[in-house]
Amino acid sequence: MKFDLYLSEMSVSDKHGGGLTLQRILGDDLNSIEKFVHVNRFAADYNVKGDFAGRAMDLFSIWETDLLRTLIGRSRASRMSKRLPMIKMHANRAAKKIAATFAGKQELTALVCPQGANAIFTLEALKKLKPVKYITWVMDDHLVRYQNDAWQYPDGTEEVFANHLRQAAHVFVISPDMQAFYKERFSVESTVLFGSSGAAANTLVQNGSVAGKLKIGYFGAVAAWQKDALAAVGAALKGTDVQLDIYSGINKLPPELDAEGVNFRGSVPPAQVLTQMQNYDAVLIPISFQQKLRNMSQFNIATKMSEYLACGLPILAVGPPYAAMINYLGNNKAAVTVASASEADIRAGFAQLRNAEHTAKLLKNAQKLVEDEVGTAPMHKVWQSVAAKW
Repeated sequence: MKFDLYLSEMSVSDKHGGGLTLQRILGDDLNSIEKFVHVNRFAADYNVKGDFAGRAMDLFSIWETDLLRTLIGRSRASRMSKRLPMIKMHANRAAKKIAATFAGKQELTALVCPQGANAIFTLEALKKLKPVKYITWVMDDHLVRYQNDAWQYPDGTEEVFANHLRQAAHVFVISPDMQAFYKERFSVESTVLFGSSGAAANTLVQNGSVAGKLKIGYFGAVAAWQKDALAAVGAALKGTDVQLDIYSGINKLPPELDAEGVNFRGSVPPAQVLTQMQNYDAVLIPISFQQKLRNMSQFNIATKMSEYLACGLPILAVGPPYAAMINYLGNNKAAVTVASASEADIRAGFAQLRNAEHTAKLLKNAQKLVEDEVGTAPMHKVWQSVAAKW
């Protein structure tokens, strides 16, 4: 299969889950994409992998340039870049540059991974210049917000996004929860495709009860989507024989995580993560309880989940009851899931991790998930079932 262009706010990078997901699931199909078009500075903040850098087209808004950010300040420049008239202006300029790059093509083919308005409006502008046949893969919906007990899109964006989904040759989404939401909201059919483990399931099953201190490891970002859930786990550690070790690329933990039993271990090279995990009794998936991040918690499945399922350790997932990962892991009985931020409920989760019979069942179910669903091989098969018809 072949695409003329990849269009997104994010790059194919080793430094974030979306970039890893693209590499693992598309594999060699990435080599047949002629241009990787980036329409947001996020792509530059997480550099494109070297193999693809020579084919990259960085078409950023004027508000995202170093000059404007220096002259008026980053916060103001960021606000300006998110205004709908500015988004449309940027989209029209980017579309003209894309069309000029492919001047000899009567029709374009594209893989679109929209993170927000930039890619969506750029594609709409491009379709006015040339016919475009495209597959869209929504890994994050950063447009929608849960406000006043309802899901809402910013003024002027919902119908454009609806058309984007309806006119796609195929729609991939990151979770069953996002799939159900788009079906109800837009009457759009889609296929679930999320980040794979990148490894075969670990066939070693933990045996025996945890003796002494229960050691839990967390390997990943400490940002808004994780921080409050991490803090809830940290608060539940007080007075228990449980410790949480955090491995992340940040310089130090935020004040919210300054708690008894929480230890910051710095970063660990990706190639050594699996080995480091074997020093723990369990691994943690924290998912934000904040309403302002509900679009992420309810609809997103992090690449980390699949990686954890393949590591051979029981998972403790802490997040709101509506979270996609809480639902997926709970429905498949593949993790200890705590759909609450209360200390009592989290401590009950700790107790479940000490139950050898229970964790053995979880690990068996996790291994089956990796073999049948979340491993790279089965996820690549889902992708190929659509790509083969392209």
